[in-house]
Amino acid sequence: MQRVIRGYKMKKYLPLVGILLMLALVAVPALAQDLGQGLLDNFQAGAEIGKGGMGTIIGTIIKTVLTILGLVALVIFIIAGFQWMTSGGDKEKIKGAQKLMGAAVIGMVIVIIAYAAATFIVIALTNVTD
Repeated sequence: MQRVIRGYKMKKYLPLVGILLMLALVAVPALAQDLGQGLLDNFQAGAEIGKGGMGTIIGTIIKTVLTILGLVALVIFIIAGFQWMTSGGDKEKIKGAQKLMGAAVIGMVIVIIAYAAATFIVIALTNVTD
């Protein structure tokens, strides 16, 4: 007997729930890390804040923003794939998912090109100013 919730069969979501549960169990050991210096000190050390000039700091900020935008594009790509997989063969839903996936790919390409350009410019400017 399959349980139906708002028109969806729970059997469809069982693999997704299993994957999310496995990810949660794998992430738990990461919470056991040592925060001896304090969270702010670890962030500053990881972001290399205070170790370089203005160009290095601006470059780090630009790279961080572009990394976050890349993650957003990846999430949109995953959402589009999920929509496609759960479309049930409906042509309109498939077309919508394909458009969303195309937009995510274009966004990812733009972010990768911007990341490469920002890296090149920051390296070139820090070599000139040093």
